[in-house]
Amino acid sequence: MRNRSELFNELYPKLRRLAQGKLGGEHGVNGPADATSLVHEVYLKLRSWSEGFLDDRHFLATASAAMRQIIVDRARARKALKRGVRVQPLSVSLEGPLEKSPSVLDVLLFDEMLNRLGTFDKRAAQIVEMRVFLGLSETEIADDLGISSRTVKRDWSAAIAWLKIELRSGSSPGG
Repeated sequence: MRNRSELFNELYPKLRRLAQGKLGGEHGVNGPADATSLVHEVYLKLRSWSEGFLDDRHFLATASAAMRQIIVDRARARKALKRGVRVQPLSVSLEGPLEKSPSVLDVLLFDEMLNRLGTFDKRAAQIVEMRVFLGLSETEIADDLGISSRTVKRDWSAAIAWLKIELRSGSSPGG
């Protein structure tokens, strides 16, 4: 069992880089300062979730869930602003962090859909979470989850196909 503070210090540069990548394209986001803030919020959330982590994989998977929760909470807070104030909604891409023409979804809708996906395919939901919210590559996810890159690619493709079908069918929550 590894110490939370030790793992956080060791993985801080990676988490901050990933947070910067996730926040870089959002309107009204203050770049590095917000990335630092997001990583620090992740740390505070992790402090309340667990006393220790088995290894780097366990830590990064938990950090991914925490980052998702924080981003969703921020989207909810933006949505809750007084009526009449126009706010650019937060969004996520279904195509991965580096695609040129991403399919963009509202974070709150995406979170609800990802929760539904997780009810019948936890690993696929975790892969989507790690790729979309942490911006990890297929290889990094495979290493972090202890599975093959081919399995990550297959689960990613199946999950994205399911999410797109749900969007087209109009059966997604909130839609």
